[in-house]
Amino acid sequence: MAGNDLKLCLCFDCSPPAFADRAYVFVPDRGLWRVHTCHIHGPVSVAEVAVKSDGTCEEE
Repeated sequence: MAGNDLKLCLCFDCSPPAFADRAYVFVPDRGLWRVHTCHIHGPVSVAEVAVKSDGTCEEE
């Protein structure tokens, strides 16, 4: 997940369209998800976040 990756999302059900709040949700066995939510209309956008694994440390 890149720290500089900012994705803005609008709720078009609001009049005028309003920015949705962003949250990250970890779901066991499903990974990390970015959820944009409108405080009036609920979830606006749901997307899986690609997470880089730290890999394994090999001992010498």
